[in-house]
Formats: sequence, structure tokens, C-alpha cells
Amino acid sequence: AASGAAGGFTFGGAGAGANAAAGGFSFGASADNDDAGAEGDDAGADPEEECKAEFKPVVELTEVEEVTGEEDEEVLFDQKAKLYRFESGEWKERGLGQCKLLQHKERKKVRMLMRREKILKVCANFVVAPGTELQEHPSSEKSWVFGTMDFAEGVAKQETFCIRFGSEEKAQEFSKAFHEAMDINAKEEEPAAEAGEAAGGEAADEAKEGDELAKELEAKAEVKAEAEE
Repeated sequence: AASGAAGGFTFGGAGAGANAAAGGFSFGASADNDDAGAEGDDAGADPEEECKAEFKPVVELTEVEEVTGEEDEEVLFDQKAKLYRFESGEWKERGLGQCKLLQHKERKKVRMLMRREKILKVCANFVVAPGTELQEHPSSEKSWVFGTMDFAEGVAKQETFCIRFGSEEKAQEFSKAFHEAMDINAKEEEPAAEAGEAAGGEAADEAKEGDELAKELEAKAEVKAEAEE
């Protein structure tokens, strides 16, 4: 009792009220009231309620449209394959990725484009030239060997490629699409060849007219010279 009067504290019992009156504090019946209040506050909150707080990002990123160079082309063939290049007397892997045959919507030319998986680096990029010979690889019915003028590295370079597909069926689909691409490009080259021949004919005619005019002027010059003599 003396300690309570002196402002000390006790745990529970009848002395708790006296201690409170003396300016001290106690752990007793009043704690039950605090717990009850806390439980009452928790009871009013919905544990299923969704948090609606909004957080503004520190750095705002703007969406950038990716340009691949294929936007004006239609996909005629698209299959995963592995490409090899014959170099220094042996086959060396060029890349694994999607092999595409793409036809330009306006010019109608068909090219083959292949990018390496994940890094998307170009490993083959060439116009399918009419007359290209596809040869089956002697040890694999899923592979084709052919030569072409490739532009994958930014400059024209004659290459010998071997392309291998996951199945014989996919390899046959590639062969069919490749030959169709050759036919399309051959038809597109015919008007250009005819235009070239027409331009060449016009140039020949102009050259002939020029020769005739030169001869005529030369003859007139000779007549004038004789008259002066």
C-alpha cells in the first residue's frame, strides 16, 4: 500500500484503482477495455476490401513503336529453322530463328528474311532469284542446300546456305513456297526486261540518226570546200 501511495505500480488486484488515483499506472482490468475497443475497431473494417491507393511512378516511360522493315510486306511462309553457311571448307551454324518469305505489297518482289532467335540479328536477307536450285542435303530429308547473293551483312556476298527444318513436311512446305516465290519474281522481272529492251532500241535508233546526221554534215562541208576552191 505504501508503494501505491508513492506513485509506484502494481499488477491487477484492488490496488489498481488506488495506483491510478495516485498518478501511477497498472496492468489490470482497464487493459480489457482497451482490447475491447481495438476489437471493435477491427470489426468495423472489411478484410476483403480492395486497397484503392494509387502510386504515381517516379519515371514515366513512353511507348516506342518498333520498326522492323517488314511493315509493307505480306508473309507467304513462316517456319522455325536452323541456317548453316559453307565457309572455309566446312558448314558453320549461321543462326536459329524464323525463316520468312515476304512479298512487298507494292513492288510484289519476294525476299527471304531470317533473324536469329532472341537477339533478332539478321542472318539471311536476299531476293529469291529465279533459277535458284534447291538441292536436298544427302544425309537429311529435312534440309535444303542452295547458293544465293545475300545482303544480311549490308553488302552483296555470294553464299552457299543449308537450311534445316524440324520435319520433312515443313521442309517440303518451304520448297513449295520457295519455288512459288521464284515464279512471282520471274514474272515481275519480265516487264522490266521489256522496258530495258525498249529503251535499248530507242537508244540504238537515236545513235543511228546521229550517225546519219554526222555524215550529212560531213558531205555538206566537203561540197562547200570544193566550191570555195
